[in-house]
Amino acid sequence: MYQQQHIEFIVQKAKKRLDAQEAPGCTKAGWLMITALLIESWDIYSMAFILFALKDIYEPSAWLLGFTAAGTQLGAVIGALLGGWLTDKLGRRKIFLWSMILFAIFAVLQGLAPDMYWLAIIRCLAGIPVGADVANGFTYIMEVMPKGKREVMANRWQFMFALGIIAAILLVTSLVALNVDPDMIWRIVLAVPAIPACLLLFMRRELPETPAWFVERGRFIEAKQASREYYGEQEGKLLDDILPNENVHIADPTLKETLHDLFRRPFTRRTTLFGWFSCAVQSFENYAFSFYLPLILVTIGISGQIQNNLALLAVNCIAALSAFVGPLLLPKLGHKGLSKYGFLLVTIGISISSWGVYSSSFGFITLGAALMLWGHYWDSESGMTVISLVAKPRYRGVASGIGYTIVKVTAFITTLVFPPLFEKLGVPVASLIIAIAPFCAFLASIFLLPEVFGHAVGDEHDQAPAENPEMALQGHQSPAAPPKN
Repeated sequence: MYQQQHIEFIVQKAKKRLDAQEAPGCTKAGWLMITALLIESWDIYSMAFILFALKDIYEPSAWLLGFTAAGTQLGAVIGALLGGWLTDKLGRRKIFLWSMILFAIFAVLQGLAPDMYWLAIIRCLAGIPVGADVANGFTYIMEVMPKGKREVMANRWQFMFALGIIAAILLVTSLVALNVDPDMIWRIVLAVPAIPACLLLFMRRELPETPAWFVERGRFIEAKQASREYYGEQEGKLLDDILPNENVHIADPTLKETLHDLFRRPFTRRTTLFGWFSCAVQSFENYAFSFYLPLILVTIGISGQIQNNLALLAVNCIAALSAFVGPLLLPKLGHKGLSKYGFLLVTIGISISSWGVYSSSFGFITLGAALMLWGHYWDSESGMTVISLVAKPRYRGVASGIGYTIVKVTAFITTLVFPPLFEKLGVPVASLIIAIAPFCAFLASIFLLPEVFGHAVGDEHDQAPAENPEMALQGHQSPAAPPKN
């Protein structure tokens, strides 16, 4: 039998070595995890571009329209919490396979919904595998890629979001231009994401379980096997001199123990609190403003449906460029700098668009939306990443699930509330209210968030790394050498 203190020591030592090791296929695995966000974005944002069709066909109340649009968000709340717990309990592989299977099924069912009420229910169910997959995906990336690279990959989740929005705009605009019946437009748009979901499922089928998951559960024999499977026969021996040749029982932490462990250290406490606040604000600013931007343009009668979609396509192409550039700048700016500049640009962009709506200026609305989205894709990249980064693998799925739950709870409430709020207060006033939140987050990124780029759990006993993000990686770039025989 091993003493608990000794078990903790060998677990921490094994995780340190895994954090420094780079597997040949880790980049591919990271892309396969993060690509799920493209599918989710396609499904969520396609609603913003088919609301006109649903309004014309079914004439729903503002609350029913908002609930239908927000249905996936509500389901994702359940999925993030349930999936985060299940990925820690059952393993990463089972969750990322089943989540894609279920999403593909529900996508098809959305396209077959007989009315708005059934569509709202199905969208709630479709959100469950979406939330589970995102919580699981961030966890998987943090455990199969070396530090420094894993943060860059995780921050690409917003790039995938931008590509999903562009795909939705192109599909809806093409169907409108072809004079497809509106009742068929919304059905096609909501069902089509089943195709990339099946493709992603096929490409993920060979990904193995992470060695870190086995290590944290005391399944040391399987951890060594998984290490060889993932890193290769030679480099896969990196755990042989650390782990014993027998399994031990390690109890799963409760939610109370998880939160206590995160908050008992100042570094992880400040990082987690900022991550939660960042997730809430980026979700609020996005779903309160950019999600309803197509409907805003149509409502105030600035231009037609196709012209609106083309303008939004241009804006989102700029946003996609921002989302692509952000992770590349991460080693220079760090999570702190990227968040700071992002939230500031959002505040400025929303203010400009509010003036554009007030003056009915299509140019000001488009310019403000472009600035807002450029900043949004910077400020929203790091929230989920830093939450997953500072969490221990033992409860990383739960921590990621809590972070994404905050994103989706905020999104659900915002998507549900803002259609009637826009009607009651008017678009300019409602838009200005939105700008308050990113300004507060801008201040939080300056005064609350420590720099965490290059961080690995346990390598500093949760003391903040160097202020310069590049310095945080010095001495940690070389992969661990295989143990000598």
